Amino acid sequence: MRAGEGAPTARRLGGYRLARALGRGGLAEVYEAFTEDGQRVALKTFRLPEDERGLAAEAFRREVHLGQRLAHPGIVRVLEGGTEGEHAYLAMEYIDGHDLRRHTVRSALLPLPQVLAIGEQLAQALSAVHALGVVHRDLKPANVLLLHGSGTVKLADFGLARLGEAFLSRTGVLAGTPGYMAPEQLAEGALGPACDLYALGVLLFELLSGRLPFEAATLGELLQQVGRRAPLSLSTLCPQVAPELSSLVAELLEPRIERRPADALAVARRLAALTR
Repeated sequence: MRAGEGAPTARRLGGYRLARALGRGGLAEVYEAFTEDGQRVALKTFRLPEDERGLAAEAFRREVHLGQRLAHPGIVRVLEGGTEGEHAYLAMEYIDGHDLRRHTVRSALLPLPQVLAIGEQLAQALSAVHALGVVHRDLKPANVLLLHGSGTVKLADFGLARLGEAFLSRTGVLAGTPGYMAPEQLAEGALGPACDLYALGVLLFELLSGRLPFEAATLGELLQQVGRRAPLSLSTLCPQVAPELSSLVAELLEPRIERRPADALAVARRLAALTR
C-alpha cells in the first residue's frame, strides 16, 4: 500500500481490508479493498482535517447520499460510506479498467467510432446527473473509466459536485481542473450544466487531437487565452474528423453559455447520429 498524507495508517478501514493503492487526486486516495466476505470494491478515503473535521465529514456524507441516488449505468455506483477516526471512506463498485488519460496522447488515441461512443455515453450520464440538479464540475479523462474488453465507460468522482463552497475556499482547493473548466467556472461565476458540457467539449477535443484546446503554463495565461481567442480548429488539427463533429465540439467550447447546446441529451443524440 502506497503511503500518502491522507492514507490510513492501518490496513483496515470501516470494515474493509485495504489491498493496494489505485490512485490519488485532490483531497482523496482510492484503494482496492475487500469486504469480510471477499467482495472487491474501490474504497475512496479522505483524511478529515482537524480544524474542519465536522464540515468535511458532512461533505463526505452528502457525497455518499447523492452518489447512491445517481443510479445510472454510465456512473460508478456508490455502495456505502462512513467515518472512522480521522478518516472518511466511500465504498464504490470496483471497475476493472483504466481511465482515459492514456488515450490523450497522439501515440495512443482511440479510433474515431470509439471516441464518438464514449462521448455519447458521457452525455447520457451527464443528462441523468443534470436531471437531479447536480453539476459534476470536474469532467476530465482522469474521471472517466474505460472498462477492459469493452467500449463501456463510467463517470466517476463526484466529490466536487458535493463539497461545499465554504470548505473548498477554506482549504484553497480550486473547484475543478483549469484546462477543462468553462470560462464562467474559471471566473468563479454561477455554475450550471453548461459547465459540464464545456468540459465534455474539451475532453472530446483532447481524445481526437491529443492536445487541449487551450494550453497555458499558468492559470492567468489560461484565463487570458479563454477570454480573448477561439480554440484551435479541430478540423485543422484532425482533417479526418467530419465537419459535423468539429462543429459540435466548437459549440461545446463556446465561451458564451447561451451558444452551447441546450442540454446533454441533445449532445448525446447528435453524437449518436454521427455514428450512423
